Amino acid sequence: MPNPTETDTAPGAPQAGFALVVVLWIVALLALQTSVFSLSVRDAGALAGNELAMARGEALAAAGVELAAARLTDADAAARWHADGSAREVALDGARIRIRITDEAGRFDINALDGEVLDALLRPNGGSTAALTEWADRNGPLLDPSELGRAAGLPVDAVLALAPYLTVHGGDGRINPAVAPREALLMLPGADPAEIDRALRLGRQGGAQAEDIARALGSVDKWLTGRTGPAYRIEVAVHGESVPAIGWAEATVLLGRDAAAPFRVLSWRYEPQVWPQMQPQMQPQMQDVR
Repeated sequence: MPNPTETDTAPGAPQAGFALVVVLWIVALLALQTSVFSLSVRDAGALAGNELAMARGEALAAAGVELAAARLTDADAAARWHADGSAREVALDGARIRIRITDEAGRFDINALDGEVLDALLRPNGGSTAALTEWADRNGPLLDPSELGRAAGLPVDAVLALAPYLTVHGGDGRINPAVAPREALLMLPGADPAEIDRALRLGRQGGAQAEDIARALGSVDKWLTGRTGPAYRIEVAVHGESVPAIGWAEATVLLGRDAAAPFRVLSWRYEPQVWPQMQPQMQPQMQDVR
């Protein structure tokens, strides 16, 4: 027969065990909540750090554009920068800034080209000069070469392939062979690759002017000009060293045409992307800006 004293205490044991389980669950939930909170704080801190790096990168990229515009118009010829596509690196406010300048006169102004050049650019890529003309009559001039997709029926890959050689700030519909890339010259109607290579070698020898190079390009000389500027494309990449900073920007600036300011920004594009790889032929010249 069971002992009464022992049977009186038995009903309390399951309740005590249940209470212990509840306490352990509460402790586990509190630990999980603390862990989640710590993770959220860490992620929020990382996000804030990234936003700070991007904001600083954009500010430094804008400073790089201003520096490039100032150096393009420097009164000291020895200190003046040239829009030759070469890369320069400067140290500024705890970051490295890489700057590349090109002349818009070396690109095709899509709004100023005659029908023959337009056809040579568009037809091989599946576009239509007639469609572009009709679109421009309805909507006005293109604001950016990226509009060629819908304006001329070009596929996306063709627009991306042509974009480096196109502009809407070129001026008179002709290009300067002294600053234009070989690929752009080869797009001209009736272009002779051998003739273009000879002309470019002449330009690399030094001392040759745009007019000299144009004379060597007799097959396409009616689409060439000796004009430089006044619009320039400035590409700036930012990489933080002692401070967090990241970003890439591309701006087109107009020099010497505004009495109220030394330059005017015609277009601006910024992306919070990593420092792009430098092409081997574009090794930068390092300078320190105080």
